[in-house]
Amino acid sequence: MQHDNAIELGANTARRWFLSRKIEPTIIDYLYFGSTIAQKHWFVAHNYAAAILTDDKKFLPAIFINQACSTSTTILNLIAKDLELGVYEVGFGLMADRCSNGPHTIWPNPLGPGGQPEREDWNMDNFAGTPRHRAYMVQTAENVAADYGFTKEECDAVVLRRFEQYQEALANDRAFQKRYIFPPEVTVNKKTKKLLEEDEGWTPTTAEGLAKLKPQYPNGVLSFGA
Repeated sequence: MQHDNAIELGANTARRWFLSRKIEPTIIDYLYFGSTIAQKHWFVAHNYAAAILTDDKKFLPAIFINQACSTSTTILNLIAKDLELGVYEVGFGLMADRCSNGPHTIWPNPLGPGGQPEREDWNMDNFAGTPRHRAYMVQTAENVAADYGFTKEECDAVVLRRFEQYQEALANDRAFQKRYIFPPEVTVNKKTKKLLEEDEGWTPTTAEGLAKLKPQYPNGVLSFGA
């Protein structure tokens, strides 16, 4: 999926979903578009996604929401309130992001040494914390574990249980997953696209394998496997 613009992939997939169920996307009255990591055309991403979704058959009002890891829950909350207030009849939340190949941004800095620009890697720099509180997300998890006395063994047990549940979701030719997953059509190369029917790249997990992994931080509880 690293070749595709998340705005376009999200909107095209949503349109395919509507049409596969014989629903005309123009039924939507208002669109909430959510994204965290910049893509090309991000400045007008909500309008761009709306145009793709309706194939320009209707002007669809839209708003852009960016709330980092809580973008999706924020949009669901906003739509629920709008519907309860009777603002419109049909709201649609479209959330699309891509972490792979995140953008590298440079910012003009006339006061920098030799006019050297400031720079930012959207993924790695922001995963390392906010400008006021520089701490990786895993450090926050370690802080919580320390406050509540969680052990590495307990964390490993949760990971193992989640892996077992994932295997259950793959049973009977992915019967459980097919209840809610709609495959996107992704770019393989300039000439080829394919439907991404299932997850790729997940790692088999065992209790023995998790037990061998050391915590990422000294005296911590979270290994790479957790």
